[in-house]
Amino acid sequence: MHFQFLIEDQSSAVLIRLIMEKIRAIYPEITYDDKAYKGLGGFTKKNTVKETKEGKLLNDLATVLRGFNKSLQYIPAVIIIVLDNDTRDPSTFLVELEAVAEQNHIKVDHVFCLAIEEVEAWLLGDEAALFAAYPNAKTAVLRSYVQDSICGTWELLADAVYPGGLRKFRKDCPSYIEVGQKKSEWAKEIGSRMNLHENKSPSFQSFLSEIDRRLPA
Repeated sequence: MHFQFLIEDQSSAVLIRLIMEKIRAIYPEITYDDKAYKGLGGFTKKNTVKETKEGKLLNDLATVLRGFNKSLQYIPAVIIIVLDNDTRDPSTFLVELEAVAEQNHIKVDHVFCLAIEEVEAWLLGDEAALFAAYPNAKTAVLRSYVQDSICGTWELLADAVYPGGLRKFRKDCPSYIEVGQKKSEWAKEIGSRMNLHENKSPSFQSFLSEIDRRLPA
């Protein structure tokens, strides 16, 4: 079985690679690959080159789905598209995403998985892994978090694990690139320690169930 991931950003890709390596330790016969983007972007209107060359997942979605629909059609495979929900209504967003697949006649097995609110929710879902990675994390901040809540998830994680909290983080990491690098670091440090089936994030468990049900018997 081959798992092809389309992933919104680099930090999410770091986490998913770690997850898949944990799974491959049990199921060495499976394969996986990923295509990571530079953000979410937006649905294209005409799917022109100008619209799709932005390096954003939604901009490229129709084109890349058609490509993998062709290249994966003769092997056991699934395309798993992983996106942050942000503040969108999850049900509406999933309908919009699936409409792209339907309009482009995607026949290969595929599923859209939302991280609610953001992929950092999946890191916050495993408190033991988080404290193992960051022993000095602020307990009060973490205990205030409600799983998969719309609360500014990555900012809450930064406030909990970064020395000096969110205010110091914003001062030390003012650019988008620096923020992305820190997000990737958190994904690596926490993700490598994660106990997958003990994670308390509902959206993570939904994502994991989509993988589990496609694993070899």
